[in-house]
Amino acid sequence: MKIAIPYDLNRWLVPLDMAVYIGILDTDSKNVEELESPGFGSKEATMQYIMRLGADAIAVKKGFLCPGSYAMSQGTLKYVPVNAKTLDDAINELPRAETKDELEYEMFEEKE
Repeated sequence: MKIAIPYDLNRWLVPLDMAVYIGILDTDSKNVEELESPGFGSKEATMQYIMRLGADAIAVKKGFLCPGSYAMSQGTLKYVPVNAKTLDDAINELPRAETKDELEYEMFEEKE
C-alpha cells in the first residue's frame, strides 16, 4: 500500500495546506519517496496532487483535511489516523495502523 504523508521542512506532520513535502510510504518496502508539494497553501490543491500520485491512503490527524479535500478524496483514498508527530514516527507507525473508508466529521471540520 502507498500512503501519502504531508510534512514540513522540519519533517513534522502538518495539515495539507502547510505541507512543503508529500512523502509516499510504500508499506511493503518501507521506502519513502519524498516529493515537493505544489499545492502549498491549499488543502484542495495538495489533495489533488496526492490523488494524481496514485496513493492508496493518506495519513491524517484532526485538522489535516477540510470538507473540500475530504469530499474530493472520498471513495478514492483510505484514511489512516495517526498519533505520529514526525515523518520518522509515521514511517514506523503506519504499516501497523488501521485504515478507514470514512472519517468522523471532527477530523476534517473547519473551525472559525
